[in-house]
Amino acid sequence: MHFSSRNRMRLGFSIAYSVLFIAVIVSWINRAVPPPQIQGVLLIESRELADFELINHLGDEFSNKDLLGEWHLVSYGFTACPDVCPTTLTQLTRMKEEIDSGSKPKILFYSVDHRRDTAAQLANYLPFFDADIIGLTHLDDPDNTHLAFENSLGIASSLDLMFKPDGSLDQQGYRVNHGIALLVLNPQGRLQAILKPRETSPGIYGFDPKELSRDYLAIRAFNG
Repeated sequence: MHFSSRNRMRLGFSIAYSVLFIAVIVSWINRAVPPPQIQGVLLIESRELADFELINHLGDEFSNKDLLGEWHLVSYGFTACPDVCPTTLTQLTRMKEEIDSGSKPKILFYSVDHRRDTAAQLANYLPFFDADIIGLTHLDDPDNTHLAFENSLGIASSLDLMFKPDGSLDQQGYRVNHGIALLVLNPQGRLQAILKPRETSPGIYGFDPKELSRDYLAIRAFNG
């Protein structure tokens, strides 16, 4: 078949446009998905947690391997907390009600007050909010195997302790200070996001259950 120079030119343009069109379609299909906007910080590259050892509210060992295969949200505080901690646990419970059963995360509550928050204390306290919450604490340990968990997640806390003449703790002089954040762990047991509270009134911070559920589901979708 013989093509004139004009027809060859037209055929060349047609092929070029077809190749360009296919390239645009492929580029659109393979485009990078933009990260979701959340109330907090999303880690594009999730962060590995150092090896740690804790005990759960049943008195069993809890370590990195127990994080595998499930999404987790970590809240931290102490059971004698009068306001922030119980409020946050209530908001997390309501958040789970916003999510379909197949996508619900596991909730972990890590105590920064291990002297008072024994496994038994956590087992008595947490069911008031949700029977499925896993409580985490630790024993006095010279190797400080819990610190790897705290440091990997950036858990900030301090204890101001006072002791009676007999050496026992003075409960009236006992002060616990800690930050407010929720840590999102992906099924590989890595830190994927940090959710921050909003200031609901001057000096008062909290989480909105609906916003929490939206952000959590967006993080899951982004992670794939």
